[in-house]
Amino acid sequence: MNHYTHSPLGQEVRAAAGHYVIEAEKRFPFQGREVLVATGYVTVDSSCCGTGGCGFALIPGYVVGWKTLKDEKGEPVSQVEPIRDEKEREAIRKSVQEAEKVLQVNFL
Repeated sequence: MNHYTHSPLGQEVRAAAGHYVIEAEKRFPFQGREVLVATGYVTVDSSCCGTGGCGFALIPGYVVGWKTLKDEKGEPVSQVEPIRDEKEREAIRKSVQEAEKVLQVNFL
């Protein structure tokens, strides 16, 4: 089991070539379980190679405990079970892309 620290929603996080924002988190139903899905967008606006961006989803895993803990900063932490099976990942990826209209789906 892993721990996932929830980021404040709508907060811009700067990186070398731009920034990203987590806009929403949800418990996405899948085959009788719930998958933790965080969606947002990335903007490349300070790269030497040009600009761009896309919507994305991060998937830490199946929800085992929703916001049951807090980290040292007081941010909520959920307990998740990583999704390792490639067939499950592909089915979840397709479902999330269709439902959330994002280009990238990344499993943590």
